[in-house]
Amino acid sequence: MWFLLGFIHTETVARPGWGERIRCAVQKGYGTEALERPLFGRPALFVRHRNLNERNPIGEMLLERGVDKVLFSEASGVSDVPLRRMDRSYLYTYLAGDVGAHVAERSGATAVCFFRTLGQLEERALLKLAGVFRYLMISVQRDSGAICRDLRRRYGLPVVEDPTPNQVKGADFALVLHPPGRDVVFSGRCLLFEPNREMRATEGGRACMGTPITGLDLDVPPDLAAEIPAGFRPLPILSEAAFRGQIDPARIKIHGVSLDKSM
Repeated sequence: MWFLLGFIHTETVARPGWGERIRCAVQKGYGTEALERPLFGRPALFVRHRNLNERNPIGEMLLERGVDKVLFSEASGVSDVPLRRMDRSYLYTYLAGDVGAHVAERSGATAVCFFRTLGQLEERALLKLAGVFRYLMISVQRDSGAICRDLRRRYGLPVVEDPTPNQVKGADFALVLHPPGRDVVFSGRCLLFEPNREMRATEGGRACMGTPITGLDLDVPPDLAAEIPAGFRPLPILSEAAFRGQIDPARIKIHGVSLDKSM
């Protein structure tokens, strides 16, 4: 079983050994072997080695091959490879507006969003939410006037910029892409989606964090699902492939959500 994979971020040219095991210096004495093959049309490196808990120089080999992020298989345990890990955050952020649209009928009429800046992903989320909620509240740490005016003009929505704490308490759905920069209290009925999970309750438990959406049940097209290597969690791979432009994340649909009702 392959225990580790990483997308190769550098542009590579065809060379001998493509799709074959790579004879690496780190192999000797560490039981390590590597296989380079395409994954979603881009080079990926698969690594198998004996003891992931032992310190070993495999990180150097990965860096030399152009790997900048890695993912461990579910059976691998813990490793000290000094590279960033793949995670699901980009895909969850891309789908943030779709999450709001999916729960809109259940959650109510008002949505509040907390962003640091307004980039493509943030604007995509706002456009999705504007199509299903009757009221929008937007808190952006940088100027949000242009997008608010556009939403008012395009959808005829009441859009509140920099909502007050009392207005935030009236939200039925909260999308937190970045820490809001201040204490925020949500009502118990508010469904909270926080793709990056950077926000934490205020000290003393005085903040009501609403009802967090803890997971997404996704419909992944069969041709994408078929490329996921056995033993690896699919969401981090799909998220990384979407971030690198290898797949179109719009093809992935939301089938359902999981809620944390303990809050």
